[in-house]
Amino acid sequence: MGRMPLAQRRQQLVDAAIAVLTREGVPKATTRAIVAEAGTSLSVFHYCFDSKQELLDAVIKTLVGNSVDLAEASFEASASRQEMIRSGLEAYWAHVTSTPDQHLLTYELTQYCLRTPGYGAVARQQYDHYAHAFVALLDAIGAEPAVPLPAIGRYLAAMIDGLTLDWLVRRDDNSARQVLDLLAHHIDEVMLKPEPARA
Repeated sequence: MGRMPLAQRRQQLVDAAIAVLTREGVPKATTRAIVAEAGTSLSVFHYCFDSKQELLDAVIKTLVGNSVDLAEASFEASASRQEMIRSGLEAYWAHVTSTPDQHLLTYELTQYCLRTPGYGAVARQQYDHYAHAFVALLDAIGAEPAVPLPAIGRYLAAMIDGLTLDWLVRRDDNSARQVLDLLAHHIDEVMLKPEPARA
């Protein structure tokens, strides 16, 4: 295999890590298993990442980034703010229900990092990524907050995190849809300033 640019090699290892983590669970996802999945060597891993913590943070950023990309791709310029909020939530939710094992992985990563000495910062960064993602999405639709943006980011991260875990446990689609409806309404009517009237 020829030389690959560093960014591409890092992404190759992140994708391999996501595959191994999802399939085997966090404890079994050793660096050896990850490099074997990527078809590369431990020396390449250590060239790309200073530590397994750094790799796990990159995994989390990728998973969050994928959700943000799905939400942004659902936005239509002609849609109302409420429609964009709803379509963003729907895009995320379709990903949850179609790839539940990948979303289960996010909870496993949190628990692993909280229980493993030296990994606590990765769990904190994970939830920071969630909150920042929601702030970025609200900015993308041009929403003006009625309460401080950091509070909205944390609120939405906690709500979506809880709803996703509740669905993973109970697999109650009707209940999840009701909560998504409430959340979309609450974001639009309570957390954001009224949308300017359209000409």
